[in-house]
Amino acid sequence: MTTPLVPFTESHSSPINGPMDTFITVVTRFQLPAGVTADQIRAGFEEAAPNFRNVPGLVRKQFLRSKDCRTAGGVYLWNDERAARAFMTERVAPMIRAKFHVDPAIEFYDSPVIVEN
Repeated sequence: MTTPLVPFTESHSSPINGPMDTFITVVTRFQLPAGVTADQIRAGFEEAAPNFRNVPGLVRKQFLRSKDCRTAGGVYLWNDERAARAFMTERVAPMIRAKFHVDPAIEFYDSPVIVEN
């Protein structure tokens, strides 16, 4: 069963299950080619979104775009660090390299406290 994408205009909140000391946040950033529009970026995100469904250990994925449309990235919340590192190395980084011909910056953080509204 797949969960539908939640448009940014809808309120959506769900509990996060698991010990808080095991959550990992991963932040990716990469440069976009000059001239790419916000609509093109959004369409690319919508096309890529299904690749992040039902990934073991992945709790949430947010797509990011800078106001000037020159930088994109993502914020990922994981409940399994090993799964996070493997997925980012084996799937996300190669996908970004293939599509944009750049190496993404990928940073891993412990997430000991998370606030859900």
